[in-house]
Amino acid sequence: MGAHVPERSCVVTRERGAPADLVRLVVAPDGLVHVDYRARLPGRGAWVTPKRSVIEQLEKKPRMLTRAFRRAVRTDGLLERIRAANAKALADALSLAARSGCLHGGKDRVRLALADGALAVLLAADASPRLAADLERRSGERLAVPLDWNSERLGAHVGKGPRSALAILPGKPGAAVLRELRRFSELR
Repeated sequence: MGAHVPERSCVVTRERGAPADLVRLVVAPDGLVHVDYRARLPGRGAWVTPKRSVIEQLEKKPRMLTRAFRRAVRTDGLLERIRAANAKALADALSLAARSGCLHGGKDRVRLALADGALAVLLAADASPRLAADLERRSGERLAVPLDWNSERLGAHVGKGPRSALAILPGKPGAAVLRELRRFSELR
């Protein structure tokens, strides 16, 4: 018998999902809503679907959280704080995946990884249009994610020099990168 996975409900959409699919929010004593991205802070929390449209709706109507927290709250700048938390989690996931061997960099290694069943491809913002088109074509139905990070930043997160493209390989670290990439795409 499998382990029980708790479900949470988004305060905006009311959709239910696993905590890994949502983002937890907490409120500070001054009423400002903070992001508890790892869901570890103590106290009452509220959950939200990490999508731009949902967060923007929450910023416009903070009373949705007032009900959940049983007090007046401020949601100004919430989308940017969630984006920052996601960018940090993505950088951490990339670093872990690189150390565990779940990432390949360099155009030839990325092409080979795609032929061998890579899960997705990351493209730096300054990747050449020719390379981007080639890798997007080769990725087929798999995720080809253009990042707003340049090749220097992408390489720095995986402990290497500049990288225009990275292939994500199967495995638990690769799955964590994919989860954060999906959130990254939804929050843009």
